[in-house]
Amino acid sequence: MTERRLDDWLSAHLRYTEESESPLSYHTWAGVAAISAALQRKVYMPWGHSTVYANNYIVLVGPSGIARKAEPIEIVRWMVDELNISTIGEDNSQESIIRDIKMSEITYVDPITGNHQFQSAVTCFCEELSVFTGYQNSTFLAYLTNWYDSRDRWTRRTKHQGVDEITGMCFNMLAATAPDWLPHILTKEAIGGGFTSRCIFVVEDAKRKTVTNPNLNMPDPSLRDDLIHDLEIIQSLVGEYKFSPEALEKYERWYEDMDKEMLSGRPILGDPALNGYASRRPTHAKKIAMVMAASHTDDLTIGIEDLNRALAIMKNAEIKMNRIFGGIGRARYAEDTDNIIQYIKKRGSVRRSQLLKDFYRNVDDVSLESIITVLRDMKVIEVTVLTKEGDRDYRYIGTQND
Repeated sequence: MTERRLDDWLSAHLRYTEESESPLSYHTWAGVAAISAALQRKVYMPWGHSTVYANNYIVLVGPSGIARKAEPIEIVRWMVDELNISTIGEDNSQESIIRDIKMSEITYVDPITGNHQFQSAVTCFCEELSVFTGYQNSTFLAYLTNWYDSRDRWTRRTKHQGVDEITGMCFNMLAATAPDWLPHILTKEAIGGGFTSRCIFVVEDAKRKTVTNPNLNMPDPSLRDDLIHDLEIIQSLVGEYKFSPEALEKYERWYEDMDKEMLSGRPILGDPALNGYASRRPTHAKKIAMVMAASHTDDLTIGIEDLNRALAIMKNAEIKMNRIFGGIGRARYAEDTDNIIQYIKKRGSVRRSQLLKDFYRNVDDVSLESIITVLRDMKVIEVTVLTKEGDRDYRYIGTQND
């Protein structure tokens, strides 16, 4: 096998993108998606009665035009395209997506068994998730939920065209969306234990920094070539991943601690809507640990440093993950409450009169009072009466989704 040029692919990718305005977390997870795309279905980890593959569903979430979500996707898209890895775009019908997955089928030889294996592995890059999924399309969200586990055989019976059958399904996705689009994308069934439990939502409020003229610090073309070269080596990996003894011991302790926390009945990520994701954290951890190992070595062994790194980037994403459901729920003022939390947080404090001026299209005196009562009881804000006329100051003091 050709030798690698880089000590670690993901670290080099972050150096290559360090002059980008997009947040570091976006580039980190875009790098994860690129390695997952290269690994396809050719590496795996047997786990009990199941087999875990390295595909991931990663969604970059941030306000439109502010968080710079598109660039990280575009950078890894062209890297993956350089390797002729099967990809699909965002603006397709369900039928064409299924057809493209079927047409991606290839064979390879498993070095352990010597047998020929089939895979239909694709990566979807979509800069707007709503364009890909459509408006609360429960059928397609159910397909995506089903595809996540990379079944050996996936079938769909159609009324007029017979049976669609895909062998060696493996679907990998890197998408982006604004938080206010999520209520229009997701159905109630998709939240919690369904589609969202299989997604890693990477939430940011703003860009990393201001770059007035990116042409003054152009990316290093030699580093770009090295990234393509090593990603091609990653693409050639085939076989079974295993934990090292030290990593396995650490994983088992982590799993046991997490399981005890879940059995306590408390939402361990701060939002009951994320309980489904929390229950799938072990699967996410194994998927990402495979990616971390592939990032720096051809040895199909997940070391303790790979597992620690996987858990660390997961934890960083989880800190802000519960923001995604702030505007999706049954509470009467759920969306307005989430918007007001973020408004007060960004300003530090704001007067009631100013809040009413800025939110008059959405809330009146009565509804605002209900929202403020909730925020005060949650200990997210502190309320101070300023005038006899009743104007108040709302100061952010909480750690809601920080």
